[in-house]
Amino acid sequence: MSMEHKAFLFDHASFAIELQPIIEAALMADDAVTIREFIEQNRSRLTDPYEGEPLGDDWDTLVETADVHDFGDFALTKFYDPQHDIGLGYEWEGLQDIVTRTTSLPYSPILGASLGKGETQFDPGRMGSYFQSGEQVLRSLDAIAVQAGEYRELRRAAEMLDAAASASTGLYVTF
Repeated sequence: MSMEHKAFLFDHASFAIELQPIIEAALMADDAVTIREFIEQNRSRLTDPYEGEPLGDDWDTLVETADVHDFGDFALTKFYDPQHDIGLGYEWEGLQDIVTRTTSLPYSPILGASLGKGETQFDPGRMGSYFQSGEQVLRSLDAIAVQAGEYRELRRAAEMLDAAASASTGLYVTF
């Protein structure tokens, strides 16, 4: 079964200051209390990550598994709009194969870098979750652009990265 690549323009700079340390500490402690507090403090600026609707007073009834990953999924919406997917859909795997053979970045330009390591890797959808800062987006775009002339199918990936670069944002990729 193929997975659908979803990508969103992402305020990575604010995320790195406001939420990333909270998620990393919560992953290490396996305790979502601080993320839940973040959600309560920022609820007026958060949305349902699946439908994009504003969070109501009963937002916690939408959480399937009350863990770091699911609460983090809701908290992340402060930094992106879940209704504006610019991802590569089901085509991503073929593009990923090309990029893996042709680039030397320490992360995939199609995906980005994961948050955490091994057992403590942040993964709300349980199928992969990746981030690129604004600087990483620019490096990814450069790497893809070099190959896009030879591999025309990379054009869509270049457009995704160019959208983030043009908006001076990072990128959040999930499945």
